[in-house]
Amino acid sequence: MAKRVLILGATGRTGQHAIAMALAKNYQVVALVRNPGKLGAKEGLTIIEGSPTNISDVRKAIKGCDAVLSLLSPLNRSEAISLRKIDRPQVLKSSIRNVLQVMPNFGVKRIIVLSTVGAGDSWQYAPWYVKLLVRLTNFKVIFNDHNAQEELIRLSGTNWTIVRPVGLNENRAAGDVVVSYNRTPKPFQMSRQVLAKFVIEELYSDTYVHKAPMLAEK
Repeated sequence: MAKRVLILGATGRTGQHAIAMALAKNYQVVALVRNPGKLGAKEGLTIIEGSPTNISDVRKAIKGCDAVLSLLSPLNRSEAISLRKIDRPQVLKSSIRNVLQVMPNFGVKRIIVLSTVGAGDSWQYAPWYVKLLVRLTNFKVIFNDHNAQEELIRLSGTNWTIVRPVGLNENRAAGDVVVSYNRTPKPFQMSRQVLAKFVIEELYSDTYVHKAPMLAEK
């Protein structure tokens, strides 16, 4: 039986790489997206219009899946670095709460979620300039949402993995993944393609189940 994964954040810069890599492995992919026009039709890809903040949409999308991959982002880049403070509902927390509520109804145990270095118990390993951005910009909104998401995931009864990549770039995949748990990753950069490859390869692996690795690219 073909593996079938629900991808959230599928139209994002990492999400589109993840779709291509999952399809290359002959996985069936379901993408729950607000704007289906951002994704072209592909064999093996099912596009469902909706939002992960709507539990009915999540319930519709997850049916028949055996894993969930969330690559959602709380804010876009311009919003994140803005000095103008944004008061916005926690998109990650709301989305993951819906997903975790629905997963048992369909027998889904496996979930991987995208977080960031500095979230949760990795705050001490965030570089100084990230901590400065959190203090001065809307990075605080981002980290609060990641922290809330991580707390929900850790309390769930799922086979979860939280991935915490360093600063992501648009470079072509060039290096291997470096995993750490107790030090600031160096160099502080990672290709989105490398990240996408890592999460797709780990979807049906138990290597990082109940772990929150920090990721960089060698």
